[in-house]
Amino acid sequence: MSTGSGTGELQPTEGTASVIGTEQTDQTQIPIDSKLRFLDAKTSDPIIHVAVTGSTPPSGYAPKVEYWSRLDAVKADIMVLESIVFTNRPGTPGYPNEFTSWIAGGNVLATAQEASQQQWILGTYQLTAPINALYWAPDPDAPSTDRIGLLVECGAASELLNVVWYKMKQPTNGLIFQKVPSKLTFTKLPSTDPRAINPQTSWYHYHGTMR
Repeated sequence: MSTGSGTGELQPTEGTASVIGTEQTDQTQIPIDSKLRFLDAKTSDPIIHVAVTGSTPPSGYAPKVEYWSRLDAVKADIMVLESIVFTNRPGTPGYPNEFTSWIAGGNVLATAQEASQQQWILGTYQLTAPINALYWAPDPDAPSTDRIGLLVECGAASELLNVVWYKMKQPTNGLIFQKVPSKLTFTKLPSTDPRAINPQTSWYHYHGTMR
């Protein structure tokens, strides 16, 4: 199990970050109608913003889709994931602008939000892009014993191409988390093999279906 340069431990809530539990169903990766951000732990600069639609998305967006916007090159040694509450709720006048602004200015990847247990595949994901980075964090479902992995694939121009999740146990309902933490620290590994996180476990991976 990697120890890295960061602890990877769950951090306390700060600022506007808060635990999101809105309309969560049995087969979603990230709660619908929510937004997340990955920050460089050293500089607090945003690296990736994620906005997730529910059943009533803004005009021009599809329902139940995760929109990942890469705002900066994914090269930080440590990233901090924060969950943020939308100020405007879906269906209100301010929601479309808030949603669009959250992912504006970046290279956007749209991936299906729903997953089944069968879509979590035993084994290592086969890399398909020239630039890859694997990060690990404590599994919010069992932080004292389990770990998760986040593999980010980018093209030659650092554009975001794929996002792959790793989990030590196959989720019974397809969820990467049963509950999204308010803050979670991800530490970069020198390898893209999840066995660098823990060599003594069977890893499952989920590659989101692109939309």
